[in-house]
Amino acid sequence: MSEMQSRDEQILKEIIGLVAHILKLPEEKIDPNANLFSDIGVDSLLGVEIFSALDKKYGINVPEEKLRGINSLQDIAVLVKELKPN
Repeated sequence: MSEMQSRDEQILKEIIGLVAHILKLPEEKIDPNANLFSDIGVDSLLGVEIFSALDKKYGINVPEEKLRGINSLQDIAVLVKELKPN
């Protein structure tokens, strides 16, 4: 496994942990490819809480136009990787 793959997997694992904590669910119950809204039960208030936690953890501010394309934790991981300062 390359260093980049390993880092991508680490980011996804951290995001799953963060979302599991916010939703009070066990991490193993969260599928990173499931739809956040219809499958996992995230509503707009939880969404704000999740993105606020991401901002705090990674120092990213997600532009509103980018939010519209987010449907899964995998999408969030790609966005974090794109926006995260090195």
